[in-house]
Amino acid sequence: QALDSSSAAMAPLAIVEDGREAERPQVPYSLEVASYAEIFQDAEPYLLDLFAATCWDTAEQPTLETAMQFWEHVRAQNPSPLPPPGTVASRPDSAEGAAGARPGTATSLRPSTPRRPPKPWSSEDRLSFRSLRFGAAAASCLALQLKGRNVTRIDLGNNQLGDNAAAAIASLIHALPKLKSLLLAGNILGPAGVKEIATSELESNETLEHLALGEPKRQRPNYVTTEGLQALLLSLARNARRKMASLELSCTALRADAGKALADFLETDSVLTSLDVSGNCFTSEGISTLLPACAKLKRLDIAETSCRGELIHAKLCDLLQKTEALAELSIAYNLLEPRPLRRIARALSSCAPLLTLNMAGTGMETEGVIALADGLVNSQVSNLRDLDISENNISETEAAVHVAKIIAQTKLQSLRLNRNPLGDAGVCELADALGSEPCPPLQSLELGSCRVAHLGASMIFMALRENPMLLTLRLSDNLLDDMLDITLVEALHHIQQLHLDSNRLSHRKLSKIAELCARNRHRVRTKEPRALGKQIKSLLPQETMLKQHKLQAAKDSAEVFVRVSAQSIAGEELRQLRLGMMKSAKQTEQKIATLEATLLQRRDYLDSIKDALAETARASEIEIAEKTEVLTQKENQLSDLQARVTDLEAQLARRRAQHPKLLAEIREEISAALPKTEELKAQEEEMRRELKALQDKSLIGFKP
Repeated sequence: QALDSSSAAMAPLAIVEDGREAERPQVPYSLEVASYAEIFQDAEPYLLDLFAATCWDTAEQPTLETAMQFWEHVRAQNPSPLPPPGTVASRPDSAEGAAGARPGTATSLRPSTPRRPPKPWSSEDRLSFRSLRFGAAAASCLALQLKGRNVTRIDLGNNQLGDNAAAAIASLIHALPKLKSLLLAGNILGPAGVKEIATSELESNETLEHLALGEPKRQRPNYVTTEGLQALLLSLARNARRKMASLELSCTALRADAGKALADFLETDSVLTSLDVSGNCFTSEGISTLLPACAKLKRLDIAETSCRGELIHAKLCDLLQKTEALAELSIAYNLLEPRPLRRIARALSSCAPLLTLNMAGTGMETEGVIALADGLVNSQVSNLRDLDISENNISETEAAVHVAKIIAQTKLQSLRLNRNPLGDAGVCELADALGSEPCPPLQSLELGSCRVAHLGASMIFMALRENPMLLTLRLSDNLLDDMLDITLVEALHHIQQLHLDSNRLSHRKLSKIAELCARNRHRVRTKEPRALGKQIKSLLPQETMLKQHKLQAAKDSAEVFVRVSAQSIAGEELRQLRLGMMKSAKQTEQKIATLEATLLQRRDYLDSIKDALAETARASEIEIAEKTEVLTQKENQLSDLQARVTDLEAQLARRRAQHPKLLAEIREEISAALPKTEELKAQEEEMRRELKALQDKSLIGFKP
């Protein structure tokens, strides 16, 4: 049923490699599902549908053998605690488990009874489906079946995902709400597919932090080109809430014009911190355009980009001097000439945040190694921890001496010198540095393909006997054979990884060396637990006493706490009392100051009143004098008036005596005038009538 449902959802057409559309051969997918279900019975249910979709993508007829191979590949990439289906043997699933097993012992084929019910295979939060020939149908099936799951990382590298699968990839991103890392390297995506993924999903995605469209040394890279890159960067720039901090574009057919697009994006972006453009033909022009905009990055990989040191060293040095974040830099497999390399070495030694540096295959030779060593040894700010200078034709003893200085006088923890013809003489110089005092902090040293023979290896092993820091040593592909003294290796009690493959050593010696390394790893893993166990046993008798002391200490602490609390309460009350007294005293002082100020004001007011009263008294005396003088004058006037009144009264008496006579005369005159008045009134009336007649006659109006 699962196979039928998957096949029904598939389209009847597929795009072949030359771009032409051709009909798929009709494959009889309606088979018996019981056998296939038995293969995937311990797996996630969706793997059966995924297998059917993969068969549709590859136009192959499903068989039990291919189903078993598919399940084995998926299970190998996503380990589970269960053995493979159809077997009863138990075997380690990881390289660490294989290394930990003692060689020469056979694995038991007898099935063991589990103590608890077997758990189903679980994807947890990471999934890997590399090299399974997935196409559009398989990607669509994954998007449908994994929808809503808590998958944070999914690897779909080295499949057959082309532009026709872009919509399915976008759906897969949308279906996983917690997806943080997506790996699509080694597919056949083109600009159109990248643009569709970017515009349909990356413009709004808020969880994806890492996107890998390429990996170094891919035989079949994604053909992203500058067109696809511009579409991708435009979508990322439009997404203000994105979290994508890492972008891998290795081997994606980018050219020099892509440097301008990346530089324009990085100048305005503050989220992206890791950029890998290795394996692209940027040339010196593109790299020179890109470097000034990389000051905010923490990781930058421009390896194998066809740039030259004499054309980019100025921009690279400016970047190393300005950056405050760059912790990992790779400029491997680019030709750096000796003269610009000296300036680059000085800039590298002054770059404090730089921790990892890859300069493999840059043509350093002796002069470049000397310049780099002098810069790192004399630097006061360098914090370099990981250095790769493989494939630089380092063969002279003088160069080895300066590499030894780097080991002994810097904080370097990992050094890779693979494929440099150092020979025994150069390795002896390194051995002297490893055996020096104080012990250098180097933890990993790789000397693969360095033409090391027995003398050089013996010197290295003798130097490492008293060196507890170096844990990993690689001497692969050298000139060692069974003449190597195995007792020197047995004396190495601290080395945990010793790689001697691709030498002329017998399998017996290699197995013994593997056992010694496994023993050392086991001792390191168990040393601390054993020491802790002994310490626990020695401390057990003291634990009871400690508990008693703790109990007594708890009681004492409780009593002390009570007393301290009481003291604190009393102190607080005393403090509050003092504060109250200080507050009352302050208030009293303020009141006294207020009353004194008021009294002073009233005294001033009283003085002003006294002055006013004195002035008023003087004014009153003057006014009284003036009034007295006026009164005297008035009294004189009154006396005069009284005299005149007396005269007037006498005159009035005379007039009163004369008055009746005058009154009688006036009355007589009035009586005589009355008849004359009547006569005058009659004359007036006559004259009015005459006037009226004259008016009527002359038609002239006169106002009355």
